[in-house]
Amino acid sequence: MRLHTFIVASGALVCSLLLAPAADARAQSTDPSLDPQIQELVRSVDPDRLQAIVERLASFGTRHTLSTTEHPEWGIGAARQWMLEEMASYSDRLEVSFDAYDVEPGGRIQVRTDLRNVMAILPGRSDRRIYVSGHYDSVVYGDYDEDAVPQAPTDGQWDTYAPGANDDASGTAIAMELARIFAQSGLEFDATLVFIGFAGEEQGLVGARLHAERMVEEEVEITAVFNNDMIGNSTGGTGIVDSRTVRIFSPGPEDSISRQLARYIRRIGSLYVPGHEIRLIAREDRFGRGGDHTPFNQNGFAGVRFTESRENFERQHTVLDTPDGVDPAYLADNARVNVAGVASLALAPPAPGVSFNMLRRGGGYDAQVQWRQVEGAAGYRIVWREAWSPDWEHSLYVGDVTEFILEDISIDDYVFGVAAVGPGGHESLVSAYVRPPR
Repeated sequence: MRLHTFIVASGALVCSLLLAPAADARAQSTDPSLDPQIQELVRSVDPDRLQAIVERLASFGTRHTLSTTEHPEWGIGAARQWMLEEMASYSDRLEVSFDAYDVEPGGRIQVRTDLRNVMAILPGRSDRRIYVSGHYDSVVYGDYDEDAVPQAPTDGQWDTYAPGANDDASGTAIAMELARIFAQSGLEFDATLVFIGFAGEEQGLVGARLHAERMVEEEVEITAVFNNDMIGNSTGGTGIVDSRTVRIFSPGPEDSISRQLARYIRRIGSLYVPGHEIRLIAREDRFGRGGDHTPFNQNGFAGVRFTESRENFERQHTVLDTPDGVDPAYLADNARVNVAGVASLALAPPAPGVSFNMLRRGGGYDAQVQWRQVEGAAGYRIVWREAWSPDWEHSLYVGDVTEFILEDISIDDYVFGVAAVGPGGHESLVSAYVRPPR
């Protein structure tokens, strides 16, 4: 294996003579560029279909996790059955099923409950998974004028009106629309894609937690979770309209796998949806609140939450959360950011394995970077940044090697990472060299 070096001299970046010409040429050709296949997927997002899904889900009156499962047009049972049949109609390539759990009473689950997540799987060349999720259950808190809203055709305690259009039929619509787009594209992806609507979110992230724990038990590899929750409202409660930005929440520390996913989404999303600003928020979720990405992070998987930039609290958990509060054009742009990130990551190889001990002082003053080879990778890209900076500042494609020296770059002053690059130029998440806690 050849050992390449990279020299920093007088503030300029210069390739040394040890860098092979072929690798140097590839460094130019593998810089991030637009993939026509991903562009077509992004163009396939249909605002009208998204809005139709939101309206259909709201039409079930309530999707409270404990609501009726017997009525054909009202309650969570009717909603989940429609979702199952709707996604099954998109393509024979999708494996659509209920991800079911028998939940005993506890916490906000007040009675024994047949909880069912609705899941569509698009198999890839590998078993590693990328998730696109939203929660399809809904809830309303507080008093309201019962005569001013649709009346439940049943008398169950949890069957009262709770339309949940933005929270979270909007995120569920993104998951369902992406299931259609990816399945009908005819493309084969390296990763297996999972499009899922979780139940029990409003009772404490129950459906997502049970599923994440099941994936740990079954030793399933999950590369990323794109969780969408309250993602379609562009007019905030203060009257400010913002249809050009979206927030992505991810927990620390700085180089957690969740933060690597957030950085990746902003980089790729900005490339394919350039008019839409992706705002990275260095928090697990909104202050004091939570979402279905959290159980995945707690179980060692990379998860982030997409949420609109301007919330309207009067429409959250109230009967005012109706489809007219969802902006389909804004929802579509947020779906496009999801599409770009998911497609790029699904076409890329897995991230390379690194450890703290694989970063050394080469020659005493240089950064000697090593990593494990990834099957299917055509080469690798090294990234680094000042140790006080939040995002990667420099990158270098180094070809098909597993060791590289960056000369005159102190490992004390910078943070380093490596991404695997596939034959088509698609890059994995970055694996960062992070010292384990003492």
